[in-house]
Amino acid sequence: MDQELLADLYRNMLRIRRFEEEAARLYTERKIGGFLHLYIGQEAVAVGAMSVLEAQDYVVTAYRCHWHYLARGGNCRAGFSELLGKETGCSKGRGGSMHFYNVEHNFMGGWGIVGAHVPLAAGLAFAQKYQNKGGVTLCFLGDGAINIGPFHEGLSLASLWELPLVIVIENNYFAMGTPVNKSFPIEDLSVRALGYAIARDTVDGHDVFAVRSAIYQAAKRAR
Repeated sequence: MDQELLADLYRNMLRIRRFEEEAARLYTERKIGGFLHLYIGQEAVAVGAMSVLEAQDYVVTAYRCHWHYLARGGNCRAGFSELLGKETGCSKGRGGSMHFYNVEHNFMGGWGIVGAHVPLAAGLAFAQKYQNKGGVTLCFLGDGAINIGPFHEGLSLASLWELPLVIVIENNYFAMGTPVNKSFPIEDLSVRALGYAIARDTVDGHDVFAVRSAIYQAAKRAR
């Protein structure tokens, strides 16, 4: 693999880790208000996935959104300004931790309502199909979100209309403290896609190369 690419992947993962560590410090000092959902240990998912996207592609995610914003090219200073409620923040200081946004890089925001952003992602993918420019929409969500109604509604539309939508389930095995074996009758959450005739794959989220390869193939199919 190209050495420059390797360095770039490492640099981006380290950048996210350091950002989150500093955010945690500021939060414990009560300088950040509201909620703070960190991404420490999951950096390979965001970085691996974003590394294969094109400039025209859209990204939508849930409330745990700092790292997707950063991996998509977001500015660290604007990110911290947002956490601190400053006008210079990426959402003008009004969104806070759960609502980062950067239209310049087609990062269409973090959304605080669990699972509610999946139909929004389907809408973006519909627009891309209508425009016929070959773009895809990448939608990130946690394991808990796939038990929410809008997740299934979004997948149903995406399959029926053959939309260029790629869903990334970041399964960290807990949803608000509830383990997956207490909320799902299945072990491999990706099998939910089969009910909608959607291709699926499961990879190790700690392996940036595995994530990169899987998202590349998924985006290629979706385009």
